[in-house]
Amino acid sequence: MQTLTVENLADHHSDHGGSKRQSLVPKEGSEGPHTTNPSMRRMSRFEGRPSVQYSRRMSMVSRSSVTGSSFGIKNIGLFPVKLQNTYKLQPDHIEVFKPESVRIIIQEVLDECLNGEKYNPTQCRSLSQMLTDLIKSRVKDMGFQRYKYIVTVTIGQDSNQGVRVVSRCLWNKVTDNYAEASYDKNGLYAVAAVYACYFE
Repeated sequence: MQTLTVENLADHHSDHGGSKRQSLVPKEGSEGPHTTNPSMRRMSRFEGRPSVQYSRRMSMVSRSSVTGSSFGIKNIGLFPVKLQNTYKLQPDHIEVFKPESVRIIIQEVLDECLNGEKYNPTQCRSLSQMLTDLIKSRVKDMGFQRYKYIVTVTIGQDSNQGVRVVSRCLWNKVTDNYAEASYDKNGLYAVAAVYACYFE
């Protein structure tokens, strides 16, 4: 066994000096640790500044979205649309409501939708609503300007009983008018009426 002396210790350091590991502590003025593994240097750079920049951008986006929403809420209703009054108290001759043309439309809708139908008390409610919307849509497509429409549809069972449908309206007899049509087949009857009031 070799004794530990100063000479032996010096020889040991001189023999193993080439395999000494380099220090990872960076020198002054250097950008990072001088290692021979490039992947370690890339990972250290990736885990540094980019994560901070990413979180900063996210915070800026959230602030801008909140600011934009508050700006939109504050400006709702600040600039109402104003339309100039035309002072037109009656329609032109070609735009006057035409009862006979509307009656033909009502009759076509009743014949198309009620053909082959039988009276069913549970379905008549939804059926009358559907007919009302369809008739109003067809009449609006005829292009009578500045008219408001009221449409009624009455559906019942035909049992050879007497039925009278009556209505009263307060309107201008020069511009306002109405049209009606009826349907009676397969034990079911329907009466539809359209009231047109000129509106300014």
